[in-house]
Amino acid sequence: ESCFKDSSGVKGNPVCYHVYAKDFGTFEAALTILNAGTVNKEFFMTRGHRHKKPRQEIYILVKGKGKLLIQDAGRFGKAKSVEMKKGKMYFIPPRAGHRVINTGNGEMEFISFYAKDAGHNYNFKFGKRFFKR
Repeated sequence: ESCFKDSSGVKGNPVCYHVYAKDFGTFEAALTILNAGTVNKEFFMTRGHRHKKPRQEIYILVKGKGKLLIQDAGRFGKAKSVEMKKGKMYFIPPRAGHRVINTGNGEMEFISFYAKDAGHNYNFKFGKRFFKR
């Protein structure tokens, strides 16, 4: 519920996404499967986070359609969204908040790589939202 601007349309506890992670010692790799759907016309998305330590992260779109939102650290950080393309690498800068939004009609899958010691801060506030027209 806390992901959405207006969560009044949430019925039950819908599963927005699953993450399957593997520890490789100094880094982790994860496959995220983000379901298609909306809450009050706002697309399903990952919770989003920033890293506790200044570490980069890499995303690669495997399947589906969606956007990557990257927002500078700070209360009023500048945000940019990128339409993800299959097979392309996306680099998330250290300390930037980031989340993925499924704007398609089917599942979206992406792989991520990040330093094991990066840590995750899920209290990061995102200003930009994405709605179905």
